[in-house]
Amino acid sequence: MGSFTAGNASTRRNAMISVIVPVREEGPEVAARLSVFHRPPESELLLADGGGSRGSRLARAAAEARGGIFFFLHADSRPPDDALGIIRRAIGKSADAGAFSLAYGDSAPAMRWIAWWANRRSRVARLPFGDQGIFCTRAAYLRSGGFRDLPLCDDLDLVLRLRRAGRFEIRPEKTITSSRRYRESGALRQVLRNWKVMAGYFAGVRPETLSRWYEGR
Repeated sequence: MGSFTAGNASTRRNAMISVIVPVREEGPEVAARLSVFHRPPESELLLADGGGSRGSRLARAAAEARGGIFFFLHADSRPPDDALGIIRRAIGKSADAGAFSLAYGDSAPAMRWIAWWANRRSRVARLPFGDQGIFCTRAAYLRSGGFRDLPLCDDLDLVLRLRRAGRFEIRPEKTITSSRRYRESGALRQVLRNWKVMAGYFAGVRPETLSRWYEGR
């Protein structure tokens, strides 16, 4: 599974990065846009498709990954320029895991406020979500137990365990993500829905129920 050694700073900096993207019914333009991340031996791209929950799909892709560093990115998110270089430098300076900050392509005031709140949550509580782009060393991923078979909150669930597996860093550089769900549901309604789901996760609500809440059912 590669020659990555957690204690060797040079190896941490130079390890292959596996960019892992969950996809489902995306068009060919998504694969074309993400192809820039397939640059062996520096990086490889794995599209986590097929059946099962998003958590199970990501877990299967991570099990096949060859890199010493993992970068989990949503298909509708665009990471900052030189994202892989930023990740290498962060890990080379002793981070075991981390995430980027967040921005939306939509510049409406409501979306700027939502992004501000997400970044404050990330910095203060160290609770980034998957649309920000989450990275970690292979060693930290394995120590954390990896992704669980969850249809929702799989990113939050992993982050909580990655924080216990080593040093977790929130980067100031921003991933720009889609505001589609907020446009479709209404910004305020979607924010309240997200908070309800997150509160339900911490309260131990069944994943199936959380999925219904998230879909507004």
